This record gives sequence, C-alpha cells and structure tokens, in this order.
Amino acid sequence: MLLRPTLPPSALALLSLAAGLALREAVGLGGLKWPNDLLAPDGRKLAGVLLEAQVSGEEVAYVLLGVGLNVLHDPGLPSEAAALAEFGGGSRAELLARFLGRLEARYTELHRDPGGFLADYKALSYTLGRPVRVGTPQGEVRGVATDISPDGSLLVEVQGQTCRIGAGDVELVGFVGGKK
Repeated sequence: MLLRPTLPPSALALLSLAAGLALREAVGLGGLKWPNDLLAPDGRKLAGVLLEAQVSGEEVAYVLLGVGLNVLHDPGLPSEAAALAEFGGGSRAELLARFLGRLEARYTELHRDPGGFLADYKALSYTLGRPVRVGTPQGEVRGVATDISPDGSLLVEVQGQTCRIGAGDVELVGFVGGKK
C-alpha cells in the first residue's frame, strides 16, 4: 500500500506500530511483538508489517506499507509460523476490509494525536513485561521490556538501567504464548 503521510520522519516508527495494531484489531486474536509482528495466541508468528519510506530532509515523500498475514495453512510454512485458519479465521476479503477500516482509523488518529494509540498497542503487547533478547546494530541487549516510549522506541531494563531501542530484532525469551 502506498501512503503519503504528513508526518515527520521521527514518527515513522509510530506508523509501523499503528499498522500492526490495526492488523491485530482486524484479525481479532493474538498479540503484538514489538515492533512489527503479530503473534498467534500460542506465540507463533502469524503476520508481519514492513515499512519502507522515502524521506527527503525533514519531509516524508511516501511510505510503502507491506503486510504479510498467513491466512491459510501451507505445509511450506516453517514450524514457528501460524495460519489464521488454525484459529477460525475468515475470508480474505472480510479480513482485508476490516484491516483497511482499522488502518484508516489508526492512520487518522496518528495524524491527529501521534502516540495516542499507544495505550491500545501496549494492552495487546506480548513484548512488554517479558524478558527479551534484542539484536541491534550496536550489539545484543538482554533485559526486560518495560515500556514503549512516545516515539515508538522499546524501553528495556538492563541491570537497573533503561535502554532505549529504536530498531532491532526482538526475541521473547521463554515465551510460549498467551497473555501475561
């Protein structure tokens, strides 16, 4: 999907979170793994969101938003992947319509009140309150995910210090599925 947001480049991380939240709301099950994955109730990956932006100076020219959702079970899926059909699912057309409706609402909200949706995101997070291992360009960070900052960064407590992570590959240590 091609978007032309009137957001500063610093808000692009929030757009990724808003898209993930819209997807979770459309699907109606599972939880969010920061920053861009939807996990099934049993902890397997159900979907992912990817943003690619063209930024010029302090202006976002456009954003390409990609969403991959495993709707039907495919024997070629890796064992750590889930399919919506395993949990009831629904038709692809209905899912797409629900997702587009929720995305429009969250996209509009993001423009009016950047970060205003974060309480909803946090309530559906499988990341917060859990031990995590995060691969970052600066190296691995291990600790407990405690919060998401107003700019969309993940806050991780490491030996009494708070580490702000703007991008990275998160592994939920010891996570088997379900809510806290």
